[in-house]
Amino acid sequence: MLLRSLTLLSGAYALGFSPALPPDDLFLALVLAAGACVRLPGTRLIAWFLAGFAAMWLAAWLNIDDRLDPALAGETLNIVARIADFPSETDATLRFVAEPLEEANLPARIRLSWYEPQAMPGLGEIWQFRLRLRRPHGYANPGGFDYEGWLFRQHIGATGYIVAHPENRRLYDLPAGRLSRFRREFVDRVTALLPTDDASAVLLAVSVGARHRITREQWDRYAVTGTIHLMAISGLHIGLAAGSVFLIAWAVLAPVCRRANVRDLALMVAVLAAAAYATVSGLAVPAQRAFLMALLAAVAVMQRLRIDAPSLIAIPCIALFLTDPVAIHAPGFQLSFAAVAVIFWMMQSHPGLARTGDGPVGDAIRRYLHGLGRLQVMLLAGLFPLTTLIFGRFSPVAPLVNILILPLFNFLTVPSCLAGMLLQGPLQILGDQLLLLAYESVRLVLSLVSVVAALPGAGAAVLPPRGVAAFFTVLPVLFVLLPPGWPGRKLAWVSIAAALLYRPPGPPAGCLDYHVLDVGQGLAVVLETEHHTMLYDTGPVFRSGSNTAELVVIPFLKARGIDRLDTLILSHADQDHAGGVESIVRQFPLGRIVVGEPLAVPGIEQIACDATMSWSLDGARFRFLHPAPDVSWEGNNASCVLEIEAGTHRLLLTGDIETSAEAALLAGGRIRRVDTVVVPHHGSRTSSSVDFVARLKPRTAIVSAGFGNRWGFPKPDIVRRWQSAGALVLETASAGAIGQRLCPASEITRPSRARQDARRYWRE
Repeated sequence: MLLRSLTLLSGAYALGFSPALPPDDLFLALVLAAGACVRLPGTRLIAWFLAGFAAMWLAAWLNIDDRLDPALAGETLNIVARIADFPSETDATLRFVAEPLEEANLPARIRLSWYEPQAMPGLGEIWQFRLRLRRPHGYANPGGFDYEGWLFRQHIGATGYIVAHPENRRLYDLPAGRLSRFRREFVDRVTALLPTDDASAVLLAVSVGARHRITREQWDRYAVTGTIHLMAISGLHIGLAAGSVFLIAWAVLAPVCRRANVRDLALMVAVLAAAAYATVSGLAVPAQRAFLMALLAAVAVMQRLRIDAPSLIAIPCIALFLTDPVAIHAPGFQLSFAAVAVIFWMMQSHPGLARTGDGPVGDAIRRYLHGLGRLQVMLLAGLFPLTTLIFGRFSPVAPLVNILILPLFNFLTVPSCLAGMLLQGPLQILGDQLLLLAYESVRLVLSLVSVVAALPGAGAAVLPPRGVAAFFTVLPVLFVLLPPGWPGRKLAWVSIAAALLYRPPGPPAGCLDYHVLDVGQGLAVVLETEHHTMLYDTGPVFRSGSNTAELVVIPFLKARGIDRLDTLILSHADQDHAGGVESIVRQFPLGRIVVGEPLAVPGIEQIACDATMSWSLDGARFRFLHPAPDVSWEGNNASCVLEIEAGTHRLLLTGDIETSAEAALLAGGRIRRVDTVVVPHHGSRTSSSVDFVARLKPRTAIVSAGFGNRWGFPKPDIVRRWQSAGALVLETASAGAIGQRLCPASEITRPSRARQDARRYWRE
């Protein structure tokens, strides 16, 4: 059964490597081929593979077909919708998922932002909104978060924002449905009882799956220490709940059910408790997996059937896949089943770990902690390929932290939290005391997590491996699979060290790599030579308080192993170019900061750019062409215009200069033909004058502009002007990050385009 489930998943994952869904006409042929393989001897596994491919194909097609009609993108719509999750709030901005109730032409789920909301929507409530929507779209950058993939996994067919209007109002005060009401009332109860801090946020997450108050900084801290699985409902919590209820039910039923099979009755109660907890938690994939395994094990025990560990993993895996094939792309699915597989393998290959044995209590505790420690080390090695490839992170302190935290969390936090949640009405006073106890235990856990997270080397970044380097991320699994003493087993730790030390190769001597990142309506360009890195602009800041330096630029630099910026150039002070400067300054040591306009950022020494500045790095030459030192410019026209040369190849970065600054450059004879230009001012008609374009006559013209931006950049006539000059016009909105290598001794190759080069069928 395990082999069949793996073959089924292999077929499903195979579709993920396709840049687009196959033609619809082939679907029936695929189904017929799978049916034929079922009947032919020796081809059953092929049938399972084709079935997985077909199921994923159908689910993906239905998911994509449910996306917003392009004709409705940008239109102002009035809808009635149900709030499908707990809204999260960041800097006066709400984000939540809503399910339209009356509009048949809209997707089943939409993700909305509400800036400066008039009221706070609650889970399950029915609201009327005026809003604008667009099809799912996200940034496309190497090493960046796949937002479109996340939306696809969440079955979200549109994103948008709520327009300020008096018609935005709640239609029903109480949540629709008992489950939503229970979850909402418990959140309100905890909010009134406990302080609004990190500990209460975790308590809500492990009780009713409400993770809306856990911040990005908290998630990063939990990832560094390897404790994410504790801070949100996972299979561990469902298992703890089922086990605790089983023991309690047995103790309660034993005195009153002398003629009944108390064990089976207790098992039934435990399974019902697991089902209830998984449902209240929001039915995340790890919770579903744990419930299905508990149900399967209970049925096997009550029917006096023997079920092996591989089948106990495979059957829930197949059931979850058939229920929602898209879910297999979620990290929770992959990590949850992988962790259970490691645990079962350890229990079979090291049966002594599951027994504390006879003897003094102290020895039993010591053996328990020793076994727990060995298991944590095995999990660290066994999950290394997934944690590094999915999260790009390795936590060497995870085994120690979990040894210290798991007993407290298992035997105090979760039981107290669940008991406190259930005790209501006349017993609520007792329930509140248990919730306070659970809260204090979480505070103790988080104190330890904070201390460990601050240790040097607590969380090590693992860069995305390329070529042979990818092999080293898989070798740690040998430590789990091979018996102790086998040769090659300890290669796992050598391979982990190799993965941690890996750095992607930079450009050769004399060459330069440029990367115009996809930051939406703004600009950020990374310039790399053999030993140096520069950043030209940081991208925009948003009303929510986040910025693309945190979302795009910093992840990109980290994915390339860059931990220092020799020069930060801020073309001018507009927020779409300098919005992320504070995040960059906090994250990276800087050699110098060069600006076109002074920035109102205290404590940052700034050097004004002018046309007399030039320098060389690793064989590449850099010089500012604008502004001239004897002329005062403001706003867009104050932008630093930078020319970069690698041999005879030239790249021009223009910021937001407009026609007057372009005229000054032409009159001063400071510009010449270039190979690549970043088009001024995102393709606005205020720039790219006819003479300016004709003088540059580039091979490639790159427009950094946001997808569906409200200004309509780049303007179609400006695009045609650059094309008429012989340029290939590329837009970050449609191409994603655009990059190229300039080398003195070779011809320029076609620019890379992240969206096309890493094309997946779920991306626009």
